[in-house]
Amino acid sequence: MRWLMWSTLIVLAVGGPVRAQNPAQTPVIPAPQQTDPQVDAVLNNWEKAMTGVQSLHAACVRTKLDRVFQTTEVFEGSAKYLRGAAGQTSRAALELVKKNQTQVFEKYLCTGNFLYEWSPANKVIRVHQLPQPKPGQIADDNFLSFLFGMKAAEAKARYQITYVPPQANDKWYQYLEIQPRAAADKADFSKARLVLLQSNYLPRQLWFLQPNGDEVTWDFPAVASPAKIGVADFAHPQLPQGWQFVQVPVQTQPRVMRNSAPK
Repeated sequence: MRWLMWSTLIVLAVGGPVRAQNPAQTPVIPAPQQTDPQVDAVLNNWEKAMTGVQSLHAACVRTKLDRVFQTTEVFEGSAKYLRGAAGQTSRAALELVKKNQTQVFEKYLCTGNFLYEWSPANKVIRVHQLPQPKPGQIADDNFLSFLFGMKAAEAKARYQITYVPPQANDKWYQYLEIQPRAAADKADFSKARLVLLQSNYLPRQLWFLQPNGDEVTWDFPAVASPAKIGVADFAHPQLPQGWQFVQVPVQTQPRVMRNSAPK
């Protein structure tokens, strides 16, 4: 997944066309079974929910388990997203703070034209220029459209997706297990699991097994969509005292492109 280069922005995939409060119960992961009709049904409902996103405000928790050092790292925070109209790029913001270490944080702001990346250790804000939309179209070459615009058919072509039936007493969730097909994607992750809410097919949890054995889990305990946000929420950032902006050369910036199905 090319957008794993922007792994902290995966939380933006939690949006949907309705206001939702996720149930308190933690998903119980059942054993996977291959059920193609169920895969189609779940992916089609997921596609409708994701492409219907106009705005959202989400709480999120990212947990990373390091298998080598046997350590667990937890970041908590929130994300905002505002879809661009035709001919306009979308906007997003994400801020995460390390649990019990408030001085350690990750912050990103996408204004539509630029992606700002805070680096607290260096006291710099890196500025990445984003691709502009084609005339008369919504921008389709950046990571935001990849997250919110992927079609069910594209997902099935790119990944091996298995439906995992929920346990008999699980009435809240739908489960999909995802494995990469292409070599480039295999370099990013070995296996993934997407847990969707049964009520509206919004993501509740996203888990990745990385090639080195580390595990990354995104939990989305609460999502509001549509949200009370506007363009002003994604304005050019103010530079903190002692910090500086650093322009990242365009040719070195990672871009997310829609890849064709692997052969």
